[in-house]
Amino acid sequence: MKKDGAVAITGISMMTGLGLNLEDSWQGLLAGRSVTSRYSIFDPSGLPSPYGVELPVGAEDLFAQHIKKRKRSQMSRSTRMALTTAEMAIGDAELDLKGLDSTRVGVIIGTTGTAHIHKEGQADDMRILKNMSNSPASWISLTNKLHGPSFVVGTACSSGVYAIASAFGLIRGGLCDLVVCGSIDSSLNYPDVEGFCNLMALAGPEHQALTASRPFDQKRSGFVMGEGAGLMVMESIEHAKKRKARVYALSHYPGLYTESYNILSPKPGGKGMARCMQLALDHSGLAPTDIDYINAHGTSTHVNDLYETMAIKEVFGRQAENIAISSTKSMTGHCLAAGAGIEAVICCKALQQNIIPPTINLTDPDPELDLDYVANKARPKELKHVMSNSFAFGGHNGVNIFSDPASCLPPAMQRKKQ
Repeated sequence: MKKDGAVAITGISMMTGLGLNLEDSWQGLLAGRSVTSRYSIFDPSGLPSPYGVELPVGAEDLFAQHIKKRKRSQMSRSTRMALTTAEMAIGDAELDLKGLDSTRVGVIIGTTGTAHIHKEGQADDMRILKNMSNSPASWISLTNKLHGPSFVVGTACSSGVYAIASAFGLIRGGLCDLVVCGSIDSSLNYPDVEGFCNLMALAGPEHQALTASRPFDQKRSGFVMGEGAGLMVMESIEHAKKRKARVYALSHYPGLYTESYNILSPKPGGKGMARCMQLALDHSGLAPTDIDYINAHGTSTHVNDLYETMAIKEVFGRQAENIAISSTKSMTGHCLAAGAGIEAVICCKALQQNIIPPTINLTDPDPELDLDYVANKARPKELKHVMSNSFAFGGHNGVNIFSDPASCLPPAMQRKKQ
């Protein structure tokens, strides 16, 4: 059916400020909830942007349910998040790992690092273990006794796309039967938030917390930081059929394009963004008219939202007016490396349930941004092919395309709306 072949997505999980599991996060997205608030996990006094999107109360209790105390003491918050979310994705895929060839099961996690901040003057015997950048992938493999390729990738906000691309290559190349992949991040700490404030990337103090993240809105002034995880189980269609797995979506090889223009800024007019979206279409064999929904990078910064809109128009032409677009960062915040993984999971749920989460806080549309951004309310829509954009600092652009599995799988293997 597709130019690149396809890989099955059989298990998904996410953890966001809206909920500590897939269903709670998804229902929060559909309800259009804002949970942005003043930071509680550190004192933000003195910061011009003192609010973000933290995981709900109870996160550490959940980690304790999944991870023994001694092991938790060796992990940063982001690694605890990764291991717990991986366990949920494996469970969702109904995998019996003991019945698989463990040398053919991989783990690839996108992350900006463990973000463990050591407090000066306080002893921490586990500091080295907590700061290991490979810690999330290592702990997932170690806990589940997996012996296939296991590593992390770091391409800032597009890390999840690059993890999915790596998983795709291992599976289609015949080196793995399945891979646990996606991205995680917990960078909510004073030094990192202060750093983004210094770059003038965050929403300014003129906004109330609940309405600070407002992609595509004329009053937007920057993004709101969040934390979270979005992981999935990807496997070959043949392997999924053999174990009679149920499939959320089919993944195509992503579009990957490095702008090599500026460490912080995208190419003017969104030229690099457009090139990446076109590459994703080329790999999938789909036409612009096939795309029903775009989960936008949509950071709520002036340049990103403008250039992304321009890029969509360049790639899709007049068809751009007919495509539903939304930025779920309006609710999850910008979760840095975790963003692409979370948004990939969101796209799988949208395909499964034929409904599009909204862009909230879009009350004063920017006249330069005139596409359909699914403002403020979720929208039912039959979806066959969806696109997810991730455009990162450093120019590492990545675009995923996911498709309804009905095109090549029998009804018994399709996860339909409950």
